[in-house]
Amino acid sequence: MADHLPIEQVIPDIRRALETGRCAVVQAPPGAGKTTLVPLALLEAPWLNGQNIVMLEPRRLAVRASANRMADLLKESVGHTVGYHIRMERRAGPQTRIEVVTEGILTRRIQADPSLKGTGLVIFDEFHERNLNSDLGLALCLEIREALRDDLRILVMSATLDAAPVSELMGNAPMIESVGKSWPVDTRYLPMRRDSRDAGAVERACAGAIRQALSEAAGDMLVFLPGAGEIRRVRSLLCNAVPMDHVSVLPLYGNLSAKEQDAAIAPSVPGHRKVVLATSIAETSLTIDGIRIVIDSGLMRIPRFFPGTGMSRLETVPVSRASADQRKGRAGRTAPGICYRLWPQESHPMLRAFNSPEILSTDLARLALELTVWGVSNPADLKWLDPPPEGAFAQARALLKSLGALSPDGAITSHGKKLAALGIHPRFGHMILKAKQTGAGALACRIAALMGERDVLSFADGLRNADIRLRLEMIDAVIHKKAPDMQGVSVNRAGILAIIKNERKLENDLGIRPEKIDIGQAGELLALAFPERIAMARPGQNGEYRMASGSGAFFDETGSFSSEKFIVAADLDGNRKNARIYLAAAYTEKALERDFGHLLETRETVAWDKAAGAVVAIKERIYGQLVLKEAPLADPDPEAIAAEMMRGIRQRGINCLPWNKKLRHWQARVVFLKKNGGFLDLPDLTDTALCLSLESWLRPFLSGISSASHLKQIDLKYALQSMLTWEQQQLIEQQAPTHLTVPSGSRIPLDYGELSAGPVGSPILAVRLQEMFGLEQTPRIAGGRIPVTLHLLSPAGRPVQVTCDLKSFWKNTYPDVKKDLKGRYPKHYWPDDPYTAEPTNRTRPGGR
Repeated sequence: MADHLPIEQVIPDIRRALETGRCAVVQAPPGAGKTTLVPLALLEAPWLNGQNIVMLEPRRLAVRASANRMADLLKESVGHTVGYHIRMERRAGPQTRIEVVTEGILTRRIQADPSLKGTGLVIFDEFHERNLNSDLGLALCLEIREALRDDLRILVMSATLDAAPVSELMGNAPMIESVGKSWPVDTRYLPMRRDSRDAGAVERACAGAIRQALSEAAGDMLVFLPGAGEIRRVRSLLCNAVPMDHVSVLPLYGNLSAKEQDAAIAPSVPGHRKVVLATSIAETSLTIDGIRIVIDSGLMRIPRFFPGTGMSRLETVPVSRASADQRKGRAGRTAPGICYRLWPQESHPMLRAFNSPEILSTDLARLALELTVWGVSNPADLKWLDPPPEGAFAQARALLKSLGALSPDGAITSHGKKLAALGIHPRFGHMILKAKQTGAGALACRIAALMGERDVLSFADGLRNADIRLRLEMIDAVIHKKAPDMQGVSVNRAGILAIIKNERKLENDLGIRPEKIDIGQAGELLALAFPERIAMARPGQNGEYRMASGSGAFFDETGSFSSEKFIVAADLDGNRKNARIYLAAAYTEKALERDFGHLLETRETVAWDKAAGAVVAIKERIYGQLVLKEAPLADPDPEAIAAEMMRGIRQRGINCLPWNKKLRHWQARVVFLKKNGGFLDLPDLTDTALCLSLESWLRPFLSGISSASHLKQIDLKYALQSMLTWEQQQLIEQQAPTHLTVPSGSRIPLDYGELSAGPVGSPILAVRLQEMFGLEQTPRIAGGRIPVTLHLLSPAGRPVQVTCDLKSFWKNTYPDVKKDLKGRYPKHYWPDDPYTAEPTNRTRPGGR
């Protein structure tokens, strides 16, 4: 077959492991030959007993490339002994024994035939990529082995993977390690400036590195970029700066046609150099002949799903060390090479070790549907390297219930079974099946195909138009060979052709005849797929919308949506609070009433409006979090109004009630007697307690009150005093008097609002010292338990002493105070014996 590839040395070990334990894990670096040689070497194993081998690859390009390579080794054409099956394309026949498939194809086969009849070995190649379908496929195959097919063999192969957890998952399967076949690769670091991660910085850095590599190294070049947009921009930069006489710049990413992908991986013409601009698709599973130079941007683009919003967002993140090593290894497949890394050498050890499994960050709707079809509602019933996150899985099941794929109790419905059989996202499957019933099936297939590919339009000057109808018009123009007039817009024709191909496949699978398409129905169909993303314009905010889910959404450029009250936001950036809309369609309230009338609710709302300072009672027609119509509520519930008034009072604070100074003084006397005077049976009239107990004392007085301005109508004194019995009200007058009569005959008010500090607070009696002559003991209240706090004042009304012990003051302090006051007020009466002196309330000089 091939000449001494390293994997050949361990093939006997692989055979023995599958013979005895029926599971194995193979770890082999790029270039070892595992992808092409292992399936061929196992084809005639006795334990296979004539059954077939199914090998899974994570990417369509790798499926076709590996099948072609194996067929070449057998000197056959693809479709004989070796075949392949990818979405929309299958080349296999009755004599096919090895079939290379994408991972989703295996899931479909297992659901159709849980015993995998005729399959003796399933190989999971490049398992380190940890795609969602590979994790699901392995979990299902392990359950098949345990429950149905103990003779089914499972082989996991990877270039960079922590093999021990995989071995443990498969019952401590043997781990077999192979060396690689590679040449030395010189690593050079060309870090971008730290302040240059602005728009276009990555593209400029890559273009500069390419120019440098072309001048100082020989051979073809593989450049890793995060996405198709960066590839197009780097290609444009190179075409304007590099002579193209002997250099071809070729893109390589998933959305290209098979012909374009094959051109990128084909050998160069002698005397001609090739620069392949690729995404992560080129990391594993295929060899691009002639590559001697790798330029790695150090970036990759991954989808992250946010269960709280139900939205996914593409994020550009640094590669892992494992991915960086994979990329570097591409330069040493056939000869010594060079790898230029566009990040600082000192930051390389800080990269994460491996890529995160897709199952931890992606939309799990299809996984949840597949598991339910399989009969599993709890993922914990299966074996996983990383179990699905609970929040994302719960959100996925909630979506499936909303689409009618699951019953309210979580069981699969007939509709759900149909969705699973389609092999596309349940949202789009639901849309197509519903649209088929109304004669719009062809448009639904086109929309589903369009949504499954990257945007086929790119706009000049950073502007964009999010209207899906623009894309649908472009597809129609290509089908009918028209020349659309679209200035400033670049069209990805290969992407459009892929959409048309996928559309036809969906139509064939579902028996939908090609029919006249009305793109004006796009919004109605998208609403079936994204019911929670039906959005309503925010009043007075052009381009700003609120979705039925409650999240906000906005357009960078309103364009054709400037006058649309309703839209469906099909593609957003995933921001939880206010998401940027990338793709949308116009919608109508009439369509909402027609298609989702069963979900519309009438809600009567009685609520405190903080801004208005009043209770608002309205009747609303709602869909999700959207208020479609509202009108005043004719006969609101008085109890609800009172409850909301009390909520408003609590928000504003108890001071919003019609207090006066006298009532506040009375409140302070009650609070004093309860807290300090020992009268525990009295009600708690502190502001905090009053706020907490509004229902018990204020509610009877709120009839007819619906705004803060109405509160002045309340007889607050009567409401508060109603909390006390007649006896308790008399107690207040007796034990917490408002005034005390002092020796001078003056009736002095007691201040309960500012209780003195100390272990027992007491009210303050502020009185001129001269009015207290002749009194030996401090006045007491609360049944004689609490002495008042005396603020003894000078003739000018200024405090000269604070005391709760008048006797001690006369004896110990008065002589010194007298001297001071006599010096300041010499004409006033300052007796030597305050006990026998006559008190006076005179405020002018005089006296004895």
